[in-house]
Amino acid sequence: MDIFYTSATKALNLFKEKKLSPVELLKAIIKRSEEINPKINALNFTFFDKAIDDAKKSEEKFMKNNSSLLPLEGIPLAIKDEEDIEGQPNTNGSLILKDHFATQTMVDVERILKSGAIIHARTTTPEFSTTSFTHSKIWGVTRNPWNLDYTPGGSSGGSGAALASGCATLATGSDIGGSIRIPASACGLVGFKPPYGRNPQAAPFNHDQYCVVGPMARNVEDCALMQNVMSGPHEKDITSIKPKLTIPKKFNNIKNW
Repeated sequence: MDIFYTSATKALNLFKEKKLSPVELLKAIIKRSEEINPKINALNFTFFDKAIDDAKKSEEKFMKNNSSLLPLEGIPLAIKDEEDIEGQPNTNGSLILKDHFATQTMVDVERILKSGAIIHARTTTPEFSTTSFTHSKIWGVTRNPWNLDYTPGGSSGGSGAALASGCATLATGSDIGGSIRIPASACGLVGFKPPYGRNPQAAPFNHDQYCVVGPMARNVEDCALMQNVMSGPHEKDITSIKPKLTIPKKFNNIKNW
């Protein structure tokens, strides 16, 4: 299997066994992105130089058997272009915000940024994430990597296309009427729309009981891994639910239930 398709769960194990490094995985994903993104248009901003620096820091932790390893240490993760991350551009797929740079970080992504994940790119979305395909005047058409004549769905279509094509290991999505679930289905992925309040998010979106943020991945185990990072009550979101619910890594066999 190509390195860029390595799952997050497997990559973490390989990092610990020193059979793969965060830098090697990231460089494979960067190379893949440079080859495939011009065809699918899934990534609208990339931060490859900074990401390499961050991956080197993670690599050093694994090489030293550092006890401060974080849950997503060294995993390349793409953020949907709707989340403010201080110092980064965030257009929400709109010409109105083409020059917008965030001055603060939204609660939605705080835990991801603190999880050890390597944020290497932002993913395309239709204007203000309001439809089930991923076209916009500012970024153009995002295409399904399995068939360029088809859509990856929306509104988290950039995240879906990036994951399906190996341009990211994990990615964020958001969902009101299917914006995680449609791209997951269209791209052959796993996407989770968590129950309202399970994952904290920024106002005013946290007051919409249908609007949530959630993880997208290529398999169930990776999706659960990311959900466990994102979930739990947060002091900046009064609608977030107590207590934190942790999805177990393994389940008992249900045979004969």
